[in-house]
Amino acid sequence: MSYKLKLSPLFVIEFIFSLLFIIFFGFGNFLIFILASMIFGVVLLGIFWKNMLEFQILGFKNMLTQFSFVIAGFLLVFPGVLTSFIGFLIFLFGIFLKIATKTKYTYRQHRNSSEEIIDVEIIEDEK
Repeated sequence: MSYKLKLSPLFVIEFIFSLLFIIFFGFGNFLIFILASMIFGVVLLGIFWKNMLEFQILGFKNMLTQFSFVIAGFLLVFPGVLTSFIGFLIFLFGIFLKIATKTKYTYRQHRNSSEEIIDVEIIEDEK
């Protein structure tokens, strides 16, 4: 038995959600929503690319946060109401992970602040 990924149900569901959005909010709001979600998705992908170039992935939670931003960015770039909504939920999950990681890091920073800092100066010998 061969399993194939069929995207036709996704396209049908996406079309139904988009049509319902147009009926309830209007076509102009639909275009603004799609354009805003695409721009937001491109910004998320740009932030991920910048972090990858600067090697700012410091741990598993940080990697999971960055990965959730990439998935959210791709879903937001794909035009549609349902994919944008799912992308926004994944983005909120990434923000939650980022906040949880940041509070844990600041706790460690405050705990280690009582240690002494030793300042060292290196003076080269003249020959």
